[in-house]
Amino acid sequence: MKALVAVRRFVPVVLLALLVVACGPEPPTRPDDSPSAKLHPTGILLVDVGEQIQPLLPAEALKQAFSDATVLAEANGNDLGFPWFDSSSGELVLSAVTARGRELITAASIAAPHGIRDVAHGAAELIRIQDEVTRLRSQGVPDAELIYGVSRDHRDNRTLIVISAMSRPLLDALAERFPLTPLRYE
Repeated sequence: MKALVAVRRFVPVVLLALLVVACGPEPPTRPDDSPSAKLHPTGILLVDVGEQIQPLLPAEALKQAFSDATVLAEANGNDLGFPWFDSSSGELVLSAVTARGRELITAASIAAPHGIRDVAHGAAELIRIQDEVTRLRSQGVPDAELIYGVSRDHRDNRTLIVISAMSRPLLDALAERFPLTPLRYE
């Protein structure tokens, strides 16, 4: 979030954060207790500047468990997505893409309270999307110069793309390159 704050000082327009994920035609769905979602007509989920995507972890043990889960996801990016801390339940939410991912989570014997959600995309795919987004300008994608940065969205297991102004051509290009899929929550 520090990056968003820093960028806001330099840009006279309101920043928009876009969540973009690969594969599938349906717009994302969210549980009732999650922050309100705004869907653009492309199906891209818009997130307000400053919206809490990853809450601060309250205890050192949770910080370590989150770090360990992140390392596990990065090492097994085809089977695991990004972990998330759900401040409303006080639990880590671990993301499994495959049955092997669930086995890896179980074998990891994570000491912190946690749950498992099924996700469509592994950490490796989302990191690949982050890398691809950084090259869109050199590929001539319309309005790609409006992209200020990319990062991980742990809450929704997606790639977060920060832009400085709304651009329908850019959103259309992103939606075409990285089709959307809904999240599945347990």
